[in-house]
Amino acid sequence: MIETFINKIRLIVLKNIENDAFGVSELASELGFSRSQILRKVKTQTRKSANQLIREIRLEEAVKLLKEGECTASEIAYKVGFSSPSYFNKCFLDQYGFTPGEYKNQNSGVIDGINLPNAIKPTPSKILNRVIFSTLIVVILIFAFLFREKADFLKGNSEFQEASIAVLPLLDLSEKKDKEYLAVGLTDAITLELSKLKGLRVISRGSAMMFQDSTKLYSEIAKKLGVDLLLEGSVIYSTDSLRVIVQLIEPFPKERHLWAKKYDQNSSNIFHLADDISSQIAKKIHLVVSPEVAKNQVKQVDPKAYELYLRGKYLWYQQNTAAMKNAIKYLKESIEIDSSYAPAYSTLAEAYISINKFILNNEEKLQNRVDSRKAINNALNKAIELDGSLGDAFITRGNILGKFDWDWEGMKKMAEKGLQLNPNNSYGYILLSNYHLIKGDLDNALNEALVAEKLDPLNPRTGCLVAETYFMDKQFEKSINQYNKVLELFPGYGFAWDGIGYAQFNSGQREVAMRSWGKLHVIMGNNDMAEYFKANAVEKALNHWIELAIKGESLLCSNPTIIAQAQMFVNEKEGALEYLELAFEVKNEDLPIMLQRPHFFPLHDEPRFKELVKKVGVTLIQ
Repeated sequence: MIETFINKIRLIVLKNIENDAFGVSELASELGFSRSQILRKVKTQTRKSANQLIREIRLEEAVKLLKEGECTASEIAYKVGFSSPSYFNKCFLDQYGFTPGEYKNQNSGVIDGINLPNAIKPTPSKILNRVIFSTLIVVILIFAFLFREKADFLKGNSEFQEASIAVLPLLDLSEKKDKEYLAVGLTDAITLELSKLKGLRVISRGSAMMFQDSTKLYSEIAKKLGVDLLLEGSVIYSTDSLRVIVQLIEPFPKERHLWAKKYDQNSSNIFHLADDISSQIAKKIHLVVSPEVAKNQVKQVDPKAYELYLRGKYLWYQQNTAAMKNAIKYLKESIEIDSSYAPAYSTLAEAYISINKFILNNEEKLQNRVDSRKAINNALNKAIELDGSLGDAFITRGNILGKFDWDWEGMKKMAEKGLQLNPNNSYGYILLSNYHLIKGDLDNALNEALVAEKLDPLNPRTGCLVAETYFMDKQFEKSINQYNKVLELFPGYGFAWDGIGYAQFNSGQREVAMRSWGKLHVIMGNNDMAEYFKANAVEKALNHWIELAIKGESLLCSNPTIIAQAQMFVNEKEGALEYLELAFEVKNEDLPIMLQRPHFFPLHDEPRFKELVKKVGVTLIQ
């Protein structure tokens, strides 16, 4: 009786196999049951949910099609009713423990170890860092193979500069879903190692993270990111086992899976396992990794310290006060256990820097910079001492030299050094763009900003940097268009509404600018000010905002450079100068670049303004 019922379900699902909208409600209708009846009946007879049963039937059909070998994995995804190949891959991996591409690539059609081995005994915490290192070696070798396939790339043809990849966020498919920090850490590690390869453009983490859990087609993702290769994968973690799967995908002209590999950690000697894996692949693709690179990749770190580092970095990404304090706590604990791991020090320095941005009071912000400076310097010095190849540490040092010290030549030197070691660090190009802005070189500032945007195309910060550079050059239409591109993707990004308002105001669109700033106030939660901007004339609204901002009203900006700009809009030069001088007193981080903004051009001949420019080290745009 049970078999008859389940077989009936199976026949109905197979009849509708290509319909991705066919679900529990549709199944219930075909069977003549209510939705609740079908849910209960399936659960009682199979101990599975109805959705799970439907999905398993689809996947069983997919296995049959994969064995036939006539269709790609993506084509099969649609044939069995999945709305996207990436979701199909995830479900297939959940069900069978390996990807459709890996299954398809086996000549026999059979994969050993379909179920996650229960006999894996090593403690996962003892192998996390080694797993990552082994995976990194393999990934780097695979890319060498890919470039070998592209003869022009290996021959040094200039076209190799266009080779590009995005490392999509690895999925945490663990049962408890509590190891996201591990998946994030592995994603970061792979991205970092690939970023060191000269001639390969690697999309920054921020843009790639936009497609976490995405159901978009690989071709859509690659098009949005502007890359010709994608790397995706997953991590499955249980109490006594760890599985890592990575696969390399070429989305164009027709999607194909170039390579996939599954790693079940069933040996405590992962160091030798990593060496074995890299040797096997090197033999296959006729490639030899230099001993120095191999040695760097398998540097061992205390597993507990590494896990604490991953937790700390994961929290640092959250960018809020509470997360930052916990990030510092974890990173310090990591260093106490193992003081030899350079990235822990570099990330600790970044966390100290990030804390500063969440302090609103200008005097407190200045004091925090002074208090944290020693800790930041110590952390960066140690990071560079331990690993002179860690490009990110040099770029962080450049950031500090510029942001805290206004040492522009030092900032430039550190950014360039960091980019030599890691040419795909978008923030390094942001620093160089800022350097050229401060020195009045708009052409080079724009060039560096465009490189940063190419490396991090879906990060609103890089998009706004390009828009800001156009604005500095008084190309207001281009600036507005660029800000609109950012807002299409991130309509709630307040900095873009703020920036587009300045571009609109300076181009003569004063009322439009007020509407943009009104939207900024809505995002900030200041609906009263948004309504005031809407109901009153431009000058009256600006004067009202200035009056409240000077009083220190909540929900209004306390940044003295912003107040100075507003003063210029109502032709209060004296007030603007006072607030620019205040910004200098509290060492406001925005002041150097703000001095270049077009609305301060009328102050260029003012002795007080000239003195400020000299003290800060700015070369005014002519």
